[in-house]
Amino acid sequence: MFESLKHVYSKSNIPFLPQLYIKKILDNYNIEVIDVQRIRSVYKIKSKDGVYCLKKVGSSEKKAIKSIRIMEYLMTKNFHKVAKPIYCITGEILVKADDSSYYLTNWIDAEEVDFENPNHVTDSVQLLAEFHEKAKGFNDNDIKMKSNLGKVIKMYNRKLQLMSKFKDQLAKIQNKSIFDITYQDNINYYIAQARQSIELLKNSEYLSLCEESKKEKHVCHNSFYYQNILKDNNNNYFIVDLESCLYDLPLIDLAKFLRRIMSRESFLWDFNYCNELITEYSRIRKINDKEYKVLLALLIFPYKFYRLGRKKYLKKKKWKEDRYIRKLNRVLESIVYKNTFIKDFKEYYDIKL
Repeated sequence: MFESLKHVYSKSNIPFLPQLYIKKILDNYNIEVIDVQRIRSVYKIKSKDGVYCLKKVGSSEKKAIKSIRIMEYLMTKNFHKVAKPIYCITGEILVKADDSSYYLTNWIDAEEVDFENPNHVTDSVQLLAEFHEKAKGFNDNDIKMKSNLGKVIKMYNRKLQLMSKFKDQLAKIQNKSIFDITYQDNINYYIAQARQSIELLKNSEYLSLCEESKKEKHVCHNSFYYQNILKDNNNNYFIVDLESCLYDLPLIDLAKFLRRIMSRESFLWDFNYCNELITEYSRIRKINDKEYKVLLALLIFPYKFYRLGRKKYLKKKKWKEDRYIRKLNRVLESIVYKNTFIKDFKEYYDIKL
């Protein structure tokens, strides 16, 4: 039947049979398709009336519906820096095909931000603050959204226990690699840093802030990476991929973002620059005095050291030795800078450890 056909969409970069499959999905929408291109994990759909994005969500229907509902909620709050969901002819929001589901939005003609560019970083932290302000209050009785409120201390204790297990494992290794020896030589320092983070959280207003946040229904993006922040040619910023959203303290998102920026060689735990970012964020979503101690505790926890150990000793990730060593050396090179950062942060915000 298909022998005489070479394509459904003449300029498409996907094979013929998958084109037929995508066409079947797109037939559920009131659009006249001209071309389909696969770009990373999504499809760029060109039609006579515009450009769209078709996204496959696998078996994660609930996450997809949650994402769509949050987009729609944000738009009611006059936040249009997200994609706009497109409904099927039937009024459904998802198209089910085989074991997967798909949904359609408008195409955002923009590129990922560059975290080496200070302007992009500043604009991104402002976008995060605006997202937190506008997403606040989201509630949908048909969606059971995960909450991580009040769970950080328990999560950090689990990570601390794992670090202690890594230490025990290392003591039993007879023929240690260079990575093993270096990781072992530094593990006590980072276990102490993890404990410092946990104690600071316990002595902060973390739990009371969580109670306040629960009442206000604060939403965290939970995946605010450069891949999910887009910038167009007119300097407009957009936030995408809301499938991971959950209820939590906005500080959790902010701390993850700051930690990623501060870990970069360009900004290596530069307190003054970090403080500028905190100030920019706080202009949009006000950070109160009780939050600074929590923020410091979140920044102190030695994520990168812990994750390297987790990859090596728990997940047994098959990286080459030199890759492990290179990543570990980058963590160790930041010790002095991070210690100075902690000292400066404590003094500036008058935090007692």
